[in-house]
Amino acid sequence: MISAVRNKKKELVVSLGLVLLLLVIASILMYFLEHNAQPESFPSIASSLLWGIDKYLTSLGMSSADPVTPLGKILGSFIAVLGVGLFALPAGIIASGFIEEIEKDKQLKRMVVLEQKLRYAFDIEYFVPVKKVKEDLGLSHLPRKWLSTNDIQYKMGISMEEIIKVCEYSELFRLRNVKLNGEDKIGLELMALNRSYGQVINRDSDLTVVNMFASIQPYFGHFTRCIAELTNASYISNELFSPLSFIEERSLNLVRNSFDSTEEGHPSLKELMDDVLNVIQPNSTCIFFINASRNEFLMQFNTGGEKGSNSLKGGVFFNEMNQLEEYYKRGEEVCKRHEMEMGIHSTVGIPSENHLTHFIHKQTQSNVLLVHVNSGILKKKAIVYYQLISDFASIFKAKA
Repeated sequence: MISAVRNKKKELVVSLGLVLLLLVIASILMYFLEHNAQPESFPSIASSLLWGIDKYLTSLGMSSADPVTPLGKILGSFIAVLGVGLFALPAGIIASGFIEEIEKDKQLKRMVVLEQKLRYAFDIEYFVPVKKVKEDLGLSHLPRKWLSTNDIQYKMGISMEEIIKVCEYSELFRLRNVKLNGEDKIGLELMALNRSYGQVINRDSDLTVVNMFASIQPYFGHFTRCIAELTNASYISNELFSPLSFIEERSLNLVRNSFDSTEEGHPSLKELMDDVLNVIQPNSTCIFFINASRNEFLMQFNTGGEKGSNSLKGGVFFNEMNQLEEYYKRGEEVCKRHEMEMGIHSTVGIPSENHLTHFIHKQTQSNVLLVHVNSGILKKKAIVYYQLISDFASIFKAKA
């Protein structure tokens, strides 16, 4: 009831103000209509106003006078209606607000139930070969990368309208529109948020996986999270913000920004900077994943060298050449296995000075390797997809 009154405060004030204003006007008119006929009962405008309030609002009996002129009687009837309206209007408004609060409470409970059902569904792999490959890789504890709205509607009985509402309510899911085999498919991705911008897993590891593009590239967050699991790496992921976001409050560039600025900035940007300093170990290795458009490369390595150099040397971000050469050798083997090419600075070069990689390298003195991943592989069938995850993880795993 308190919430109903609070939410309808504006309507209540307007309705009460309107009724009282009309009552004042009508009482003043009553003075002019009845003063000559009953000067003792309506001696002044103020007394007429008090008469109207007492007669039709409070009923305290301070005045027993009644209008005697025809127009006065008509006006008195109008004031009587206003008196009823003074109580009827607020009562109706409060009742409406009360019903809205009840419906809102029901809707909230429904959203909680739907959120739990959808979260449970993400843990179910009903395709046996996919279930087995996840078990073999040790990824059974991680949720599936995608849940199509067709499955949600026809296997779970949840309408599209409710799917949209639960995404608005919950911070666990986001809707994705993905083109698969030439057809637009709509589904949900699961977000495990523990930061205002996304997710951080601190394993105190010498290897950290960073993905600032999970918010815009379907499946990319799941892909890199699995790699971090298989390599036992710490993990930093941006799940929410993008300068291309249609939602204004999520329009923030976490890749290119003033990271060295000490001025007051966006709280999520400051939180990301703190996480970089706390999670990435000094003099360790950071693998910075970037989604790339579909081309002949399965992946490209970028250590901050000159674009088109096709050389491992000359990069400003990576100093441990033996480690880099080992990564490249393993990467070439993975690319050959999938019959695609391996690149290094082929079409990419050193990022701009305001790029997050410069902040990471400067503040942590870590070796930073940007890995540009062919985004087309993220849409592969589940068996191939998980095999690619295993292959990518094998590149960065420490030797046994």
